[in-house]
Amino acid sequence: MKPEISIIVPVYKVENYIHKCVDSILAQSFENFELILVDDGSPDNCPAICDSYAAMDTRVKVVHKPNGGLSDARNWGINAAEGKYIGFVDSDDWIAEDMYESLYNAMIEHEADIAVCCHYWVVDGELSQINNFDGYPPVLGHVEGLSELLTDVRIKNLAWDKLYKRELFRSVNYPVGAYYEDTPTTYKLFMQASKVALVNMPKYYYISRKESITGSKNLKKLQDKFSGAYEKYEKVRSQYRDKIDVNTWGWAVNIVVNEAMELYNFLLRKKDGADHSQDVDKVKKFLRENLSVIMSAKPVGPKLKMAALILSTSEAFYSLLYSTLIFPFRKEKNQSLM
Repeated sequence: MKPEISIIVPVYKVENYIHKCVDSILAQSFENFELILVDDGSPDNCPAICDSYAAMDTRVKVVHKPNGGLSDARNWGINAAEGKYIGFVDSDDWIAEDMYESLYNAMIEHEADIAVCCHYWVVDGELSQINNFDGYPPVLGHVEGLSELLTDVRIKNLAWDKLYKRELFRSVNYPVGAYYEDTPTTYKLFMQASKVALVNMPKYYYISRKESITGSKNLKKLQDKFSGAYEKYEKVRSQYRDKIDVNTWGWAVNIVVNEAMELYNFLLRKKDGADHSQDVDKVKKFLRENLSVIMSAKPVGPKLKMAALILSTSEAFYSLLYSTLIFPFRKEKNQSLM
Protein backbone atom coordinates (compact mmCIF):
# COMPACT_ATOMS: atom_id res chain seq x y z
CA MET A 1 0.00 0.00 0.00
CA LYS A 2 1.32 3.42 -0.95
CA PRO A 3 1.89 5.96 1.82
CA GLU A 4 -0.52 8.85 2.27
CA ILE A 5 2.25 11.39 2.99
CA SER A 6 5.82 11.66 1.73
CA ILE A 7 8.10 13.60 4.10
CA ILE A 8 11.27 14.80 2.38
CA VAL A 9 14.43 15.62 4.34
CA PRO A 10 17.52 16.87 2.45
CA VAL A 11 20.64 15.81 4.38
CA TYR A 12 24.05 17.49 4.24
CA LYS A 13 26.68 17.84 7.00
CA VAL A 14 24.21 17.63 9.90
CA GLU A 15 25.45 14.59 11.84
CA ASN A 16 25.01 16.50 15.13
CA TYR A 17 21.36 17.29 14.37
CA ILE A 18 19.94 14.54 12.18
CA HIS A 19 19.02 12.08 14.94
CA LYS A 20 16.71 14.56 16.68
CA CYS A 21 15.15 15.47 13.33
CA VAL A 22 14.51 11.92 12.12
CA ASP A 23 13.41 10.64 15.53
CA SER A 24 10.77 13.39 15.71
CA ILE A 25 9.43 12.35 12.31
CA LEU A 26 9.35 8.63 13.07
CA ALA A 27 7.44 9.43 16.29
CA GLN A 28 4.56 11.05 14.38
CA SER A 29 1.06 10.18 15.54
CA PHE A 30 0.10 9.98 11.86
CA GLU A 31 1.79 6.74 10.84
CA ASN A 32 0.93 6.23 7.17
CA PHE A 33 3.91 8.07 5.68
CA GLU A 34 7.21 7.47 4.01
CA LEU A 35 10.31 9.36 5.09
CA ILE A 36 12.65 10.15 2.19
CA LEU A 37 16.15 11.00 3.40
CA VAL A 38 18.02 12.59 0.50
CA ASP A 39 21.75 12.32 1.17
CA ASP A 40 23.10 15.24 -0.86
CA GLY A 41 26.64 13.87 -1.08
CA SER A 42 27.27 14.59 2.60
CA PRO A 43 30.99 14.15 3.48
CA ASP A 44 30.40 13.24 7.15
CA ASN A 45 28.66 10.27 8.76
CA CYS A 46 25.20 11.29 7.53
CA PRO A 47 25.02 8.72 4.68
CA ALA A 48 25.64 5.87 7.12
CA ILE A 49 23.19 7.34 9.63
CA CYS A 50 20.50 7.53 6.92
CA ASP A 51 21.11 3.90 5.94
CA SER A 52 20.90 2.80 9.58
CA TYR A 53 17.44 4.38 9.89
CA ALA A 54 16.30 2.64 6.70
CA ALA A 55 17.47 -0.69 8.15
CA MET A 56 15.46 -0.08 11.34
CA ASP A 57 12.18 1.27 9.87
CA THR A 58 10.55 0.21 6.61
CA ARG A 59 8.97 3.66 6.24
CA VAL A 60 12.42 5.18 5.63
CA LYS A 61 13.70 5.46 2.07
CA VAL A 62 17.23 6.75 1.39
CA VAL A 63 18.36 8.46 -1.79
CA HIS A 64 22.12 8.93 -2.20
CA LYS A 65 23.09 11.54 -4.79
CA PRO A 66 26.01 13.84 -5.70
CA ASN A 67 26.02 17.19 -3.93
CA GLY A 68 23.72 19.64 -5.69
CA GLY A 69 22.36 21.83 -2.94
CA LEU A 70 19.10 22.08 -1.02
CA SER A 71 16.85 22.71 -4.02
CA ASP A 72 18.31 19.80 -5.98
CA ALA A 73 17.86 17.48 -3.00
CA ARG A 74 14.24 18.52 -2.57
CA ASN A 75 13.59 17.93 -6.27
CA TRP A 76 15.08 14.43 -6.03
CA GLY A 77 12.84 13.77 -3.05
CA ILE A 78 9.76 14.97 -4.91
CA ASN A 79 10.59 12.68 -7.84
CA ALA A 80 10.97 9.72 -5.48
CA ALA A 81 7.77 10.47 -3.52
CA GLU A 82 4.81 8.11 -3.70
CA GLY A 83 2.43 9.80 -1.26
CA LYS A 84 -0.68 11.83 -2.11
CA TYR A 85 0.71 14.66 0.00
CA ILE A 86 4.20 16.10 0.39
CA GLY A 87 5.88 17.73 3.37
CA PHE A 88 9.42 18.99 3.96
CA VAL A 89 11.58 19.06 7.08
CA ASP A 90 15.08 20.54 7.17
CA SER A 91 17.56 18.08 8.65
CA ASP A 92 18.70 20.32 11.52
CA ASP A 93 15.14 21.06 12.69
CA TRP A 94 12.53 18.91 14.42
CA ILE A 95 8.73 18.71 14.59
CA ALA A 96 5.96 18.11 17.12
CA GLU A 97 4.68 14.53 17.23
CA ASP A 98 1.24 15.54 15.91
CA MET A 99 2.37 18.00 13.22
CA TYR A 100 1.43 15.91 10.21
CA GLU A 101 -1.75 14.58 11.81
CA SER A 102 -2.85 18.18 12.42
CA LEU A 103 -1.97 19.34 8.90
CA TYR A 104 -3.52 16.28 7.25
CA ASN A 105 -6.78 16.52 9.22
CA ALA A 106 -7.06 20.23 8.38
CA MET A 107 -6.62 19.51 4.68
CA ILE A 108 -9.19 16.70 4.67
CA GLU A 109 -11.74 18.61 6.76
CA HIS A 110 -11.62 21.71 4.57
CA GLU A 111 -10.83 20.00 1.24
CA ALA A 112 -7.76 22.20 0.98
CA ASP A 113 -4.76 21.95 -1.32
CA ILE A 114 -2.25 23.27 1.23
CA ALA A 115 -2.22 23.31 5.04
CA VAL A 116 0.00 25.62 7.10
CA CYS A 117 0.94 25.49 10.78
CA CYS A 118 2.73 27.97 13.03
CA HIS A 119 6.34 27.46 14.06
CA TYR A 120 8.97 28.20 16.67
CA TRP A 121 12.34 29.82 16.11
CA VAL A 122 14.99 28.17 18.29
CA VAL A 123 18.07 30.24 19.22
CA ASP A 124 20.53 28.87 21.79
CA GLY A 125 17.79 26.61 23.13
CA GLU A 126 15.30 29.44 23.60
CA LEU A 127 11.92 29.18 21.83
CA SER A 128 10.13 32.11 20.18
CA GLN A 129 6.83 31.61 18.39
CA ILE A 130 7.14 33.34 15.01
CA ASN A 131 3.55 33.49 13.77
CA ASN A 132 -0.06 32.82 14.70
CA PHE A 133 -3.43 32.78 13.01
CA ASP A 134 -5.46 34.41 15.79
CA GLY A 135 -8.63 35.95 14.40
CA TYR A 136 -8.37 34.04 11.12
CA PRO A 137 -10.90 31.49 9.85
CA PRO A 138 -9.65 27.87 9.70
CA VAL A 139 -9.50 27.98 5.91
CA LEU A 140 -8.67 30.73 3.41
CA GLY A 141 -9.83 31.04 -0.18
CA HIS A 142 -7.45 31.24 -3.13
CA VAL A 143 -6.96 35.02 -3.19
CA GLU A 144 -6.86 35.32 0.61
CA GLY A 145 -4.17 32.65 0.90
CA LEU A 146 -2.06 34.25 -1.82
CA SER A 147 -2.49 37.66 -0.20
CA GLU A 148 -1.16 36.35 3.11
CA LEU A 149 1.83 34.83 1.34
CA LEU A 150 2.58 38.17 -0.33
CA THR A 151 2.82 39.98 3.01
CA ASP A 152 5.03 37.18 4.42
CA VAL A 153 3.93 37.73 8.02
CA ARG A 154 1.41 35.07 9.10
CA ILE A 155 1.93 32.72 6.17
CA LYS A 156 5.59 32.78 5.25
CA ASN A 157 7.39 31.76 2.08
CA LEU A 158 8.77 28.62 3.68
CA ALA A 159 8.67 25.05 2.42
CA TRP A 160 8.70 23.24 5.74
CA ASP A 161 5.70 24.45 7.80
CA LYS A 162 3.21 23.16 5.24
CA LEU A 163 1.64 20.07 3.75
CA TYR A 164 0.87 20.09 0.01
CA LYS A 165 -1.12 18.01 -2.41
CA ARG A 166 1.50 16.22 -4.47
CA GLU A 167 -0.16 17.26 -7.73
CA LEU A 168 0.83 20.90 -7.12
CA PHE A 169 4.43 19.93 -7.94
CA ARG A 170 3.67 18.58 -11.41
CA SER A 171 5.05 21.73 -13.01
CA VAL A 172 6.97 23.21 -10.07
CA ASN A 173 10.60 22.58 -9.09
CA TYR A 174 12.90 24.29 -6.63
CA PRO A 175 15.54 26.45 -8.43
CA VAL A 176 18.83 24.57 -8.27
CA GLY A 177 21.79 26.61 -7.05
CA ALA A 178 19.71 29.47 -5.64
CA TYR A 179 19.64 30.78 -2.08
CA TYR A 180 16.24 31.59 -0.53
CA GLU A 181 14.77 29.05 -2.92
CA ASP A 182 11.41 28.99 -1.12
CA THR A 183 10.44 32.50 -2.26
CA PRO A 184 10.36 31.83 -6.04
CA THR A 185 8.71 28.43 -5.45
CA THR A 186 6.03 28.64 -2.75
CA TYR A 187 3.99 31.31 -4.54
CA LYS A 188 3.67 29.01 -7.57
CA LEU A 189 2.10 26.36 -5.35
CA PHE A 190 -0.25 28.90 -3.76
CA MET A 191 -1.32 30.16 -7.18
CA GLN A 192 -2.69 26.64 -7.82
CA ALA A 193 -4.37 26.24 -4.43
CA SER A 194 -8.11 26.86 -4.24
CA LYS A 195 -8.10 26.59 -0.42
CA VAL A 196 -5.42 26.94 2.27
CA ALA A 197 -6.14 25.39 5.69
CA LEU A 198 -4.64 26.95 8.83
CA VAL A 199 -3.46 25.12 11.96
CA ASN A 200 -3.19 27.79 14.63
CA MET A 201 -0.60 25.97 16.73
CA PRO A 202 3.22 25.92 16.51
CA LYS A 203 4.26 22.45 15.33
CA TYR A 204 7.65 23.08 13.70
CA TYR A 205 10.92 23.91 15.49
CA TYR A 206 13.27 25.89 13.26
CA ILE A 207 16.79 26.03 14.68
CA SER A 208 18.97 29.01 13.85
CA ARG A 209 22.69 28.27 13.58
CA LYS A 210 25.55 30.38 12.28
CA GLU A 211 26.69 27.91 9.62
CA SER A 212 23.23 27.60 8.05
CA ILE A 213 22.55 28.75 4.47
CA THR A 214 20.98 32.05 5.53
CA GLY A 215 23.48 32.74 8.30
CA SER A 216 25.67 35.32 6.54
CA LYS A 217 25.44 37.79 3.66
CA ASN A 218 27.27 37.70 0.38
CA LEU A 219 26.59 39.01 -3.12
CA LYS A 220 25.02 35.77 -4.41
CA LYS A 221 22.62 35.62 -1.46
CA LEU A 222 21.55 39.24 -1.96
CA GLN A 223 21.11 38.69 -5.70
CA ASP A 224 18.96 35.61 -5.16
CA LYS A 225 16.94 37.22 -2.38
CA PHE A 226 16.06 40.22 -4.55
CA SER A 227 15.44 38.11 -7.66
CA GLY A 228 13.11 35.75 -5.83
CA ALA A 229 11.12 38.56 -4.22
CA TYR A 230 10.96 40.47 -7.51
CA GLU A 231 9.82 37.42 -9.46
CA LYS A 232 7.08 36.59 -6.96
CA TYR A 233 5.82 40.18 -6.87
CA GLU A 234 5.87 40.58 -10.65
CA LYS A 235 4.23 37.24 -11.50
CA VAL A 236 1.48 37.52 -8.91
CA ARG A 237 0.78 41.18 -9.73
CA SER A 238 0.48 40.40 -13.43
CA GLN A 239 -2.48 38.10 -12.69
CA TYR A 240 -3.97 39.51 -9.48
CA ARG A 241 -3.45 43.27 -9.70
CA ASP A 242 -7.17 44.03 -9.32
CA LYS A 243 -8.07 41.02 -7.15
CA ILE A 244 -5.76 41.81 -4.23
CA ASP A 245 -6.26 44.96 -2.14
CA VAL A 246 -4.02 48.03 -2.26
CA ASN A 247 -2.71 47.62 1.29
CA THR A 248 -1.47 44.10 0.53
CA TRP A 249 0.35 45.37 -2.56
CA GLY A 250 1.91 48.04 -0.34
CA TRP A 251 3.36 45.39 1.98
CA ALA A 252 4.45 43.27 -0.98
CA VAL A 253 6.29 46.10 -2.74
CA ASN A 254 7.89 47.10 0.58
CA ILE A 255 9.58 43.69 0.74
CA VAL A 256 10.96 43.95 -2.78
CA VAL A 257 12.18 47.53 -2.53
CA ASN A 258 14.03 46.68 0.68
CA GLU A 259 15.80 43.79 -1.06
CA ALA A 260 16.52 45.96 -4.10
CA MET A 261 18.14 48.73 -2.08
CA GLU A 262 20.11 46.29 0.07
CA LEU A 263 21.57 44.71 -3.06
CA TYR A 264 22.36 48.05 -4.69
CA ASN A 265 23.97 49.48 -1.55
CA PHE A 266 26.06 46.33 -1.18
CA LEU A 267 27.34 46.80 -4.73
CA LEU A 268 28.25 50.41 -3.95
CA ARG A 269 30.32 49.28 -0.98
CA LYS A 270 31.86 46.28 -2.74
CA LYS A 271 33.78 48.16 -5.48
CA ASP A 272 35.54 45.02 -6.69
CA GLY A 273 35.95 46.17 -10.29
CA ALA A 274 33.57 43.49 -11.59
CA ASP A 275 30.75 44.28 -13.99
CA HIS A 276 27.52 44.42 -12.01
CA SER A 277 25.55 46.31 -14.64
CA GLN A 278 22.92 43.56 -14.94
CA ASP A 279 22.17 43.76 -11.22
CA VAL A 280 22.03 47.56 -11.35
CA ASP A 281 19.75 47.54 -14.39
CA LYS A 282 17.43 45.01 -12.74
CA VAL A 283 17.13 47.12 -9.59
CA LYS A 284 16.48 50.30 -11.54
CA LYS A 285 13.94 48.55 -13.78
CA PHE A 286 11.97 47.42 -10.75
CA LEU A 287 12.07 50.87 -9.15
CA ARG A 288 11.04 52.71 -12.31
CA GLU A 289 8.22 50.34 -13.22
CA ASN A 290 6.81 50.36 -9.68
CA LEU A 291 7.67 53.88 -8.52
CA SER A 292 4.04 55.00 -8.26
CA VAL A 293 3.19 51.94 -6.13
CA ILE A 294 6.25 52.50 -3.94
CA MET A 295 5.51 56.18 -3.39
CA SER A 296 1.86 55.56 -2.45
CA ALA A 297 2.47 52.46 -0.31
CA LYS A 298 1.97 53.18 3.40
CA PRO A 299 4.26 50.35 4.58
CA VAL A 300 7.22 51.87 2.68
CA GLY A 301 8.96 54.36 4.97
CA PRO A 302 9.78 57.94 3.87
CA LYS A 303 13.56 57.33 3.76
CA LEU A 304 13.11 54.27 1.59
CA LYS A 305 10.72 56.15 -0.70
CA MET A 306 13.26 58.95 -1.07
CA ALA A 307 16.05 56.49 -1.82
CA ALA A 308 13.93 54.73 -4.45
CA LEU A 309 12.95 58.04 -6.05
CA ILE A 310 16.53 59.33 -6.24
CA LEU A 311 18.01 56.06 -7.54
CA SER A 312 15.30 55.65 -10.18
CA THR A 313 15.98 59.23 -11.34
CA SER A 314 19.76 59.54 -11.07
CA GLU A 315 22.13 56.72 -10.26
CA ALA A 316 25.08 59.12 -10.04
CA PHE A 317 23.34 61.42 -7.56
CA TYR A 318 22.27 58.51 -5.36
CA SER A 319 25.80 57.07 -5.40
CA LEU A 320 27.21 60.45 -4.38
CA LEU A 321 24.76 60.81 -1.48
CA TYR A 322 25.39 57.27 -0.32
CA SER A 323 29.19 57.51 -0.43
CA THR A 324 29.38 60.94 1.24
CA LEU A 325 26.49 60.86 3.72
CA ILE A 326 24.78 57.52 4.24
CA PHE A 327 27.68 55.04 4.28
CA PRO A 328 29.98 57.09 6.56
CA PHE A 329 27.06 57.54 8.98
CA ARG A 330 26.38 53.80 8.95
CA LYS A 331 30.03 53.02 9.69
CA GLU A 332 30.12 55.51 12.55
CA LYS A 333 26.87 54.12 13.96
CA ASN A 334 28.10 50.53 13.71
CA GLN A 335 31.37 51.43 15.40
CA SER A 336 29.53 53.06 18.29
CA LEU A 337 27.64 49.83 18.88
CA MET A 338 30.75 47.67 19.02
